[in-house]
Amino acid sequence: MPAGSRKRPGYKLLTLGGVLALALGGVVAVTTADAATSPTLVAAAGYSVLGGAAVTCIGPTTTTGAVGVSPGSSITVVPPCSFGGGTHINDSGLGGAIAAQADATAAFTTLTNEPCTVLFTVPVNLASLSPLGPGVYCDASSFSLTGTLTLTTGPGVWIFKTVSTLITASGSSVTGGDPCNIWWRVGSNATLGSTTSFEGTIIAQGASTNALVTGATLNGRVLALTLGTVTLDNNYIHGPTCETTGGGTPPTTAPGGTPPTTAPGSTTTTAPGSTTTTVPGRTTTRTPVVVARFTG
Repeated sequence: MPAGSRKRPGYKLLTLGGVLALALGGVVAVTTADAATSPTLVAAAGYSVLGGAAVTCIGPTTTTGAVGVSPGSSITVVPPCSFGGGTHINDSGLGGAIAAQADATAAFTTLTNEPCTVLFTVPVNLASLSPLGPGVYCDASSFSLTGTLTLTTGPGVWIFKTVSTLITASGSSVTGGDPCNIWWRVGSNATLGSTTSFEGTIIAQGASTNALVTGATLNGRVLALTLGTVTLDNNYIHGPTCETTGGGTPPTTAPGGTPPTTAPGSTTTTAPGSTTTTVPGRTTTRTPVVVARFTG
């Protein structure tokens, strides 16, 4: 053991990317505990984007899933934007935006209650943790990403929880892992910088804007809770496609079928010539992973 370091009874020194986590500074070593599991999405599973107050698409964007808003009533589209699962504006029913918002809120609570594998007390650039195995990684401040976060291959669940923001620099990326088992619980808001390539489901609680900047891609989904907004600009959001059924049927609109309903008094703008296609079924794998209570 390096000089000056001590191993406390009942604790272990955690290794991240071959370097003692404690060497990063601002890290609390914690005890191991039972494995973490991915939340199960039902109503929100078929959504690529869900806003609380509003969703705005200001540049050519394609999603394979639905785009919805609740309890707000505004989806504004500057053509061309194509939403594979159609739009849902504060509508009811299993696949409606109201149920999806409740589902996202429940998943946020589930993630909040997951004990931390590692708790950081200072802002952390996630690229510095590569390669990173499964676990629950918490930050009492914020997460950033400049460069590449590499997740190990094989089974496992990665949960990232931050009290404040999640912000990536232009050209950053997340690679490896299983997008169905990568979760980002954001206490404030998330911004994916231009040409970022990102993975996993982002659930953000803040009242400000969650933005996918020009050219950012997401293998997953972004879900903003009741006060949050989402802005899209020349993005591609797809998947995730999971291995086993997590329950529920995502909202779909077959060609020639009934389009999503709109709440009275709500407004939306759609791209001329746009089409709605059937959304493939989405599922969520529950996979065990390894822990300090996180309250952010």
